[in-house]
Amino acid sequence: TNVELVGRSPEILALQQEVDRVARSDAKVLITGESGVGKEIVARGIHTRSPRAGHIFAPVNCAGLPETLLESELFGHVKGSFTGAYRDKPGKMETAHLGTVFLDEVGEMTLRMQGMLLRFLETGELQKVGADGSTRHVNVRVIAATNRDLRELVTRGTFREDLFYRLNVIHIMVPPLRDRRQDIPLLVNQFLSQFATANRTHMLSVSPEAMNTLMAYSWPGNVRELGNAMERLVVTLQGNTIDAEHLPAEIRANGGSV
Repeated sequence: TNVELVGRSPEILALQQEVDRVARSDAKVLITGESGVGKEIVARGIHTRSPRAGHIFAPVNCAGLPETLLESELFGHVKGSFTGAYRDKPGKMETAHLGTVFLDEVGEMTLRMQGMLLRFLETGELQKVGADGSTRHVNVRVIAATNRDLRELVTRGTFREDLFYRLNVIHIMVPPLRDRRQDIPLLVNQFLSQFATANRTHMLSVSPEAMNTLMAYSWPGNVRELGNAMERLVVTLQGNTIDAEHLPAEIRANGGSV
């Protein structure tokens, strides 16, 4: 996967410098930003520029799994500890020893899981599901990301304040695509080239009118939405040039009304 933040906008240049600076320390990082802005790319960038780069980068999507599976994914389990636990399984915190664990959508964790994560961050000790009190010390750097406002969740009582402060040592905000529109042509060309290679097709060009429409659209789904739109065009377009009428209706409708 791509670990570069593509762009020449002041926002992206500042973000790249921040990633370089943060990579040198071993502090916990909280990355915030809308869905699809590239929070995982930022986390990978910190890892690959850090002294831990030779070790594992382990992403975990906290929203994608029910609590029991997330607990086992992070901390591991011993054989027979629940239905389907046919063997001992190490969790990501253990397999990424000396590396980096990336907790995506950390705001979706249940309060119980938040408590377990907090205890791990305080002690560095792993307690496996079903293990009788035996623990193991591991050394991982934790980077967390969320598109939620954690301070608001703290106020509502659905996110632990002590965990928030422990994760939020360094805060990096990733700007939405509409705040760095000058990067859109670079991203468009990078995606077109990437998908042309992947699909073994020729590189599409973009008409000036189509590019203006793409730059005027607000991209609520951010870089991910742009990538998906380009991939669709690479797969479905008959000709060699993307014209404005080839763009999805929602992009044509909102392009031009910045």
